[in-house]
Amino acid sequence: MYVACQLPSMAQIDTMALKTVEGITDKMLEMISGEIGEERDWEEYRNLFLPTAQKISLRNSKDGKASVRVMNLEEFVRNVGPLYARDGFDEFKIGLTVHEFNGIATAFQSYYCKNLIGTYEARGVNTYQLVFKDDRWWIASTLFTSETDDVKLPKKYLFEMYHDDK
Repeated sequence: MYVACQLPSMAQIDTMALKTVEGITDKMLEMISGEIGEERDWEEYRNLFLPTAQKISLRNSKDGKASVRVMNLEEFVRNVGPLYARDGFDEFKIGLTVHEFNGIATAFQSYYCKNLIGTYEARGVNTYQLVFKDDRWWIASTLFTSETDDVKLPKKYLFEMYHDDK
């Protein structure tokens, strides 16, 4: 089965960031990070993704049960987007592993994030599924989960400077 989709225009986006998997994944974190009251450029954000992209989160509760939340890009911008400006948000990578073959890639990006009102802080992993088309990378989907008290990020997914024994 073949599925075609029209890709969005590149608007004001930094096209150099889209030339590498590391560049586009870094750009996504940069675009959601910002001060309290700072509106995000959601049009530019949309231009990182295929129009059919999904944003998926896996949350593990203390009783060992998992819940999965799946949103398309517009649902994410509408439902989660306002929280970034309201509470402020900072997220940066603390590790990155990329596997690439023939125009597809998977990035395993460890992160540290927090809101700026002091009510949320986490480490975890963002996974990105990407495609290379029209001389740039596009994010096809993201899936993320945070570490828990019982399941910590393994050293192999962290830059050495973030190992706990340093």
